[in-house]
Amino acid sequence: MNPHKEFVQRVKNIQVLHPQMESIFKIMDSHIKRPGKTRHLFVTGPSNIGKTKLAEIYLKKYPEYVITESDETEITVKHVIYMETPHPFTLMEFYHELLDALGSPRLKGAPKINDLKTRAYYLMKRQEVKMVIIDEVNNILTSGFNASKAMDTIKQMANKTKVTLVLMGTPEAIKLRELDDQYKSRYRPKSLNRFEKCDEEFCRLLEEIETHLAPPQKIGLGDLNLKYPQLLHLFCKGKLGFLIPIIQEAYDMLGLFNEECHDISHFRLSPKVIKEAFEIIQGDKFDDNLTY
Repeated sequence: MNPHKEFVQRVKNIQVLHPQMESIFKIMDSHIKRPGKTRHLFVTGPSNIGKTKLAEIYLKKYPEYVITESDETEITVKHVIYMETPHPFTLMEFYHELLDALGSPRLKGAPKINDLKTRAYYLMKRQEVKMVIIDEVNNILTSGFNASKAMDTIKQMANKTKVTLVLMGTPEAIKLRELDDQYKSRYRPKSLNRFEKCDEEFCRLLEEIETHLAPPQKIGLGDLNLKYPQLLHLFCKGKLGFLIPIIQEAYDMLGLFNEECHDISHFRLSPKVIKEAFEIIQGDKFDDNLTY
């Protein structure tokens, strides 16, 4: 691969850890090694804080692979799967989403809920699933569905299949954990928070991003003297889910993704380009409900 294409791939696939992700990953690693126990996580954080990115990074630690059984049957092993909570939440759609995560085509006709559940549990065992990450569980609260029944369904799935659960949602989702004392003991609460200040921690994150990018010329993203940290913190409001798209859009504006381009030496971020990228992505509609 030539230097231009390699740089494009690095920009498109910026993978950096929010410092709080590291502690969450350690807990997830501990839990996945001991499946079958009531050891689960409940991760909350505001929108665009990086919860989905957390799941994406963790899934890459456990890529799926295919094994061939003695009868030549091929099985796709998925130790970790990711699914989103349907909205509106229904038991039917919940099991459909679970089957989608397992890579199973939707059952034809009009299957009953129990048919979907049985199929899902069977595949989870065959595919050696050890952990299920369920995102956007806050959808349960706004669906009009009985929240306790929804949580019991998720609990039953864990009990029957002996998998570890990682539930993720907005801060409001913590109400689900508080529905029952059993949930409080079952789900260990963790949170992802935005970078409240443009401090050393935020600067280190920017330095990690620059290290990952390995740009043709040093930028100094984490150098307070160059004002990049202050500018980026202002625009992303300390949220990883906004920070990365702004940087990617800035490079797009510079023409990096143009297939006809071969020389990457002139692709250097500047405060002006970053500001224009922010305006394109967010503009006046940026995070209207956030007080800053």
